[in-house]
Amino acid sequence: MPRIALLPPDERPNTGGYAATIGRCAGVDVLTPPAEAMPKFRAPANTAALADWLATVSAEVDHVVVSLDLLAHGGLVPSRNTVDPIGEVIPRLDVLRELDAPVTAFGVVTRLPTYDDPGRSRQEPEYWASHGERLGTLSTVWDEHQLGEVDDDAVAAARACVPAGYVRDLIRRRVRNHVVNLAALEMAADGVFETLVITSDDTAPRGLPAGERRSLAAWIDRLGVEVLTYPGADEVPSVLIARTALEAAGIVPTIAVICPDGDGMDRVAPYEDRPVRVGLANQIRALGAAEVRDPGEADLVVVVHPPAAVPGDWVMNPPDPDRRSRPGPVVDAARELLDAGHRVALADVHYANGSDVELLDALDAAGVLARLTAYGGWNTAGNTIGTTLAAGITPVLSTDESAEAHRRRFLARKIVEDGHYLPVVRRAIQDEAFARGLADPPLEELPALCERITTELRAWAGGVNALAGLTITDARLPWTDTFTVDFDIDLE
Repeated sequence: MPRIALLPPDERPNTGGYAATIGRCAGVDVLTPPAEAMPKFRAPANTAALADWLATVSAEVDHVVVSLDLLAHGGLVPSRNTVDPIGEVIPRLDVLRELDAPVTAFGVVTRLPTYDDPGRSRQEPEYWASHGERLGTLSTVWDEHQLGEVDDDAVAAARACVPAGYVRDLIRRRVRNHVVNLAALEMAADGVFETLVITSDDTAPRGLPAGERRSLAAWIDRLGVEVLTYPGADEVPSVLIARTALEAAGIVPTIAVICPDGDGMDRVAPYEDRPVRVGLANQIRALGAAEVRDPGEADLVVVVHPPAAVPGDWVMNPPDPDRRSRPGPVVDAARELLDAGHRVALADVHYANGSDVELLDALDAAGVLARLTAYGGWNTAGNTIGTTLAAGITPVLSTDESAEAHRRRFLARKIVEDGHYLPVVRRAIQDEAFARGLADPPLEELPALCERITTELRAWAGGVNALAGLTITDARLPWTDTFTVDFDIDLE
């Protein structure tokens, strides 16, 4: 069994946890750092301990997959909050030059939310609670000014709306994080990495992150190095574990893409900066697969429920029930492909931060849901597509009984989490908190809330044909807010 050491971007179940599960689906042993070295939400990881772990474990594995944000900054959220200077951060990458196994590295262009975030477990600096929207406007105007789309007065007006100390703090940290990505390009040019991936976390066509992406693209071109760049973040560990396993096996799988909505693949999903067809093609490339047109030539057919013509977001902007598109064509396409003997995965990117619940119900009623190899409908389009591709392609690597059991369990988890917790249970809890004038339920209510989530998920799963014989137990909120959930699945 190939062994891969993984340094995930943080301790969440949907980053390193998903990746380790996909490794098991592929017949690969994924090793992760000891929990005591990992971050705890805003508290950064012990980067020295992580470097020591990498140096030791690299002699025992076939490949190393490393989050640059974890190694350099102590995690994704700490990368947005810590104040470590450039001179301390860059040397933390030096261990990657000394490892005894090939290295695949991944980093992100740091996100910049364009909204106020008053929640208890904020992922941004404290001032985002009151000035997030204004900082988002300033970020956009700065980028538009660089492109000649607005004048100096527009920049001055936007900047006047934010205290100078907040602006300086934001820019200082973004400069540092950008330098880490530039250092990664240098290491790629030096041949340190077998593969380097730099993705964009919660991106948009304009803003400081967009300017940083253009800068990185220019340096990549000038250096003449190959770097994979596209929107995404949380799904990247899963994609790279699958990619590494495929490369070790000498397999280049083929993937066909089917979308029943003729214009759907040209739409831009929320939190992304390019049409979903472009993002999906980049995710296929990151996986190390080849896209083909004919499903008959494909190891996996991905059916896409594309971004809605009227965008919706289960967290920020719940879809209007009267304007939802009908899911029938997607169900029919998946059923026809399955009946023809194809291996099918379904990527639901219709709305952000949760599945299209009408689609899920229709898939289950038609007997399609349980027959899928993989399913996803969480967070951003990039998160959904990358994870679904990675899980969907694992049968080309392993079809033994253990790998198949892990695949079915992961499919069940995604159905429960993406299809019901995110768009229904979490949404209801959020609405109840808002009605009380709160952004999140109080900490003292979390034990009872977790019991409620367990009960509601278990009851719902009991009515889903595709989840027959499954019981949900022990729901948890790892970051003490409702955005990320974890739970156990008991199968008869």
